[in-house]
Amino acid sequence: MGGDTNRLITPVATADIDPRLRGLVAYWAAKSAGRCCPARADLDPLDLKPLLGFLLMVDVVRPEKEKSGGGDAYRLRYRLFGTEFVFYHGRDLTGRWLDEIANTVFRDELLGFYRVVIAEKTMQALSYDYMLERGRQRFQAVLLPLSKDAGRIDIVLGCGVPVDT
Repeated sequence: MGGDTNRLITPVATADIDPRLRGLVAYWAAKSAGRCCPARADLDPLDLKPLLGFLLMVDVVRPEKEKSGGGDAYRLRYRLFGTEFVFYHGRDLTGRWLDEIANTVFRDELLGFYRVVIAEKTMQALSYDYMLERGRQRFQAVLLPLSKDAGRIDIVLGCGVPVDT
């Protein structure tokens, strides 16, 4: 696994997901109600209160000509960037495009996870580190697709929580 040592983001097996994230995944699955995934409107922020600061939402923005038919062209933009993410990043990225993330290695790895979520309409779990003054802080996260028409993914709900280093 020599190639994995240079990765900034690594996949996490479902069995190894932090209990807080497992709860969110179970909530998401219950709200799917037999569909590939729930719609944004199916989620109640009050149900997610303990995780609110750790949530983010990413819009899947397709060009107008792509919205009506085939094609997989899209860009990803932060719709919501939770307060805990603002704390760790040092700024609010709400409204910013993911393809403009300055760290190209991190950006490309992150976009790869989002592409899988969008193409396969499935959850992805991952792990990454923030480097803080006091040292490294490990995070686990899940990316969960949302679709208002049970077809194309239009939003990805993310949640990242600090875990023991």
